[in-house]
Amino acid sequence: MTQLSGGQAAVEALRTENTKIVFGLIGSATMEMFDALYDAKEINFVGVHDERTGTHMADGYARASGETGVVLAGQNGPGTTNLVTGLAQARAAYTPIVSIGGALASGHMYRDAFQEVDQQALFAPVTKKTWTAPSTDRVPELFREAFRVANSPRKGPVHLNLPRDVLSGRAEFGDLSGPDRYRPISAAAAPGAIIAKAAEMLAGAARPVIIVGGGIKNTGTADRAIALAEVLNAPLVSSPGHGDAIPFGHPLNAGQMGPRGNEVASRLAKEADVILALGTRIGFNATFYSYDNLNRDAAIIHVEQEPTAIGRAAAHGECVGVRCNAGGDPRSDPAYLDHGHSFDDDGRAHPP
Repeated sequence: MTQLSGGQAAVEALRTENTKIVFGLIGSATMEMFDALYDAKEINFVGVHDERTGTHMADGYARASGETGVVLAGQNGPGTTNLVTGLAQARAAYTPIVSIGGALASGHMYRDAFQEVDQQALFAPVTKKTWTAPSTDRVPELFREAFRVANSPRKGPVHLNLPRDVLSGRAEFGDLSGPDRYRPISAAAAPGAIIAKAAEMLAGAARPVIIVGGGIKNTGTADRAIALAEVLNAPLVSSPGHGDAIPFGHPLNAGQMGPRGNEVASRLAKEADVILALGTRIGFNATFYSYDNLNRDAAIIHVEQEPTAIGRAAAHGECVGVRCNAGGDPRSDPAYLDHGHSFDDDGRAHPP
């Protein structure tokens, strides 16, 4: 057992999560944490002039690196309120961010203290979950939970308030558990019968199109989508905002579709008889809630983690919803949609 301050425990929790970069702005409410960050040479603190900038930087870093973005607002009150816009944007984009804010000492809450804001209520609408640490000994536990929730499907931002007395207090801590010991590493898989049905639809398509979205980009599985496209000789189009999901130089990449997309990609989606949507909501930016850029009569195979998104953009044709990680389990691997494979009840694939 080792005795640490709450600030030291917070930084140890970040180190355990393999955090490499923390964006933020220093403030008196979190000095113990900044002292510990100074000694944590493997964590690079990137100071910003405004917490709003730090939140957007954490968002961009998470999208570009595939890691969890971390932002620290050192001052309670106005320092933390500056995080709201960036976290709302990250929530809309499903970006995993762990936002950390200094907070009033526990004994000062609800007493009209200096710069007092109800930070628990403030962040709830713009995050997946918000916590306020009740005691020093629970700091590592809440950091584990924050990283777990931020990275669980669908990913998104979370916020953790750290009261002044929690950071300055001291407690005994054992070894902290790394993410490999508590975080799920696999996603739900689709039933074999559904995959077989999707394969049948694709095999019979005259003008198939594959729409790839953030689910392909964020899981680094563009090679699987490309492999399937090459088997089918089907064009690939990307959903709005995810033009980098597929390498631009690939001959089957037609670019970004939708009202703001290019003419070729949008026409392909408009003329397709079967659309395979991988890791995309086919939401407002892809359709403007109309059929101007999507074939009203197309059959849609929708591979998506978020169940509420499946079928939302279904046209008048047939729709098959596959709720799973577009780049995860072999049963949801697009390469297995080659019509020659069969599946047993446990989802094991058998080659032709």
